Amino acid sequence: MEKTIKCGDCGKEVVINTNARYRRKYCKECSEQRKKDYENIHEITADECEEC
Repeated sequence: MEKTIKCGDCGKEVVINTNARYRRKYCKECSEQRKKDYENIHEITADECEEC
């Protein structure tokens, strides 16, 4: 079964498979960007972090 959702980052509408084990929250482009960012998380310094 398919369902249309909005991407959590860019707001673009995406069709997802509701029978998938893990449902998508982001479009393919945003998912790839998040994966790249996570792979390079060890390179982030304290100066680059946002303060709350």
